[in-house]
Amino acid sequence: MRKLSLAAALLCSLLAVPAHAQFGGLGKLVGGGAGDVDGVVKSGVGIMVCATMASDLTVAAANQMLDAFPDEAVAGIRDTFSKYNELKAKRGADEPLDGDSATLVSDGLHAMESLDVTSYRKAKAAVVRPAYMKMGLALGIDGLAVLQLPGFLKSASNTASSLKSNPMQAAKALKLLAFVKTGAVLVTTVPRQVTSIGIIRGIAKKIADAENIKLGEPASLTSLDPNAVQLAEKQEESQEAAG
Repeated sequence: MRKLSLAAALLCSLLAVPAHAQFGGLGKLVGGGAGDVDGVVKSGVGIMVCATMASDLTVAAANQMLDAFPDEAVAGIRDTFSKYNELKAKRGADEPLDGDSATLVSDGLHAMESLDVTSYRKAKAAVVRPAYMKMGLALGIDGLAVLQLPGFLKSASNTASSLKSNPMQAAKALKLLAFVKTGAVLVTTVPRQVTSIGIIRGIAKKIADAENIKLGEPASLTSLDPNAVQLAEKQEESQEAAG
C-alpha cells in the first residue's frame, strides 16, 4: 500500500500545477479563451488522476482477495490484472491510465463477479478485510467519476473542436482529443466497474460473515478531491496495519 500511496500522491500533485504546464501547454492554445481551456483541462486532470487512483486501488484489492480462492480458479483473472500492472509500470509517474488499462480493470472485475464463494480457502479468508476496505474507497471515487465524466467529455470535445478550427492549433487540439479518448473509455468502463465492485464486496462480506471477520468502511467522499482521497487512503492503511 505504501508504493500505491506514494504514486497516488505524485499523481495528485498534478492538480497543484497550472493546467498549461500539463499536456503540452494546452492552457496557452488560444488568447481570449485560455481560461476556458485551462478549466477544461484541469477538470479532466482531476477526473483522470482520481480514476487512476481508483483503478490502482481496485487492482491491488482484487489481487489480495484472489488469494482467498484456489489458484487454478483465478489464474485467468490474475493474468488480466498482471497485464494491467505491466501497462502501469510502463506509464510515467505523472501519466494517468489509458483506455486499455481501464478496460483490463473492468474485464478483471467482471470475471470476479462469478467467483464461487463456497470455494474460498479458510486459511486465507482474512484477506477479504483489507480488500473490502480498498474496494470501498475505489467505489467512492468511481461513483463520483461516473457523475462528472459525461459533462467533462462534452466540454472537452467542444473545446478541442474550437481549437481545431484554427489550423495553426490543430496539433495541440489533437493532444486534447487524445486526453478525451481515455475519458470516452472510462464513461463506459467506470459504471461497469462500480457495479462489479459492489458485487465483489458482497462476496467478501459473505466470507467475512462466515469467518466472523469484522469489516470496516472507508471515509465517505463528497468530491473528487485528491487530498480527501489521500486522507481516506491513509486511514485505510492504518486500519489495515492495525489488523
